[in-house]
Amino acid sequence: MKIEIKDTVTLSDDNSYVVVSKTSHQGNVYYYLIDKDNNENLKFCVEKLENKSLAEIQDTNLIQQLLPLFLEASSKAITKEDLELLEEHQ
Repeated sequence: MKIEIKDTVTLSDDNSYVVVSKTSHQGNVYYYLIDKDNNENLKFCVEKLENKSLAEIQDTNLIQQLLPLFLEASSKAITKEDLELLEEHQ
């Protein structure tokens, strides 16, 4: 799978999500997703290579470990153009 930050993916609930962050942890690739139409609908997923899919994770301990990694990864992915777009929409 080649999913990157800022990509849009559609999950089995038929909602489209923006990839806010992506990180590797203990041999797995994890994604932090936000629903394009409902910013309160967040998903944390792990990449399943065997069937090329994403599986939602709900383990709060794991999510707490991943949050600093997601923050670091997304802060590195923000470009000058992204910041300019944010300023335009404020």
